[in-house]
Amino acid sequence: MEEHTMKVFEYDSSFMKFILLLSRLTVLNIIWLLCCIPVVTAGAATAAQYYTASRILGGSTEVWRNFKTGLRLHWKRSSVIWTAFALLTAVFAAEYYILTTAAVPGKTALLAISGLAFLTAVLIMLWIYPVMINFTGSLGEILFNSFVFTFMYAPITLIAAAFYGVAGFLFIRFNFTKGLFVLFGQSLIVYGILVLFEKVLRKYR
Repeated sequence: MEEHTMKVFEYDSSFMKFILLLSRLTVLNIIWLLCCIPVVTAGAATAAQYYTASRILGGSTEVWRNFKTGLRLHWKRSSVIWTAFALLTAVFAAEYYILTTAAVPGKTALLAISGLAFLTAVLIMLWIYPVMINFTGSLGEILFNSFVFTFMYAPITLIAAAFYGVAGFLFIRFNFTKGLFVLFGQSLIVYGILVLFEKVLRKYR
């Protein structure tokens, strides 16, 4: 029993590898949160987070250096995408408020159409950052490829969305999960999404 316990804590054991991974994701998550405090920088910070997580997935142990590299490489395109998505979210929120509070003819159909459109945009966003950090191309090409991947690999897209769904439920339902989210939650989800998408992305690299 004692020998087995010692093996668990050896540097190359699966347990220690997981602990080291979690520690790197924790550092990454804290950096990401700090860089998201000015909301306008959230897009660039998320692109850098995806870039760093992909390097960790590839075996890198550098967190801060990779994060800075990710910012330098992707801040322009990611900032444009984030701004556009934020505006789209604001428009949808305003439309939802109007349709649910005012007497608008056919508002049920309008709500369904706008909700479906916004949900599609959210699902596409799941692919945008992985596509951005894995492929070169214009902003239009990134958006187009993300759109294609969203529907071509719909089951994988829905699984990735479920990661956020489960995390959101746990965040709302249990108080202790709020602390876990601050520590490593978003980075762990990003890492999981990259693992999930890796087989698909590898085909097109």
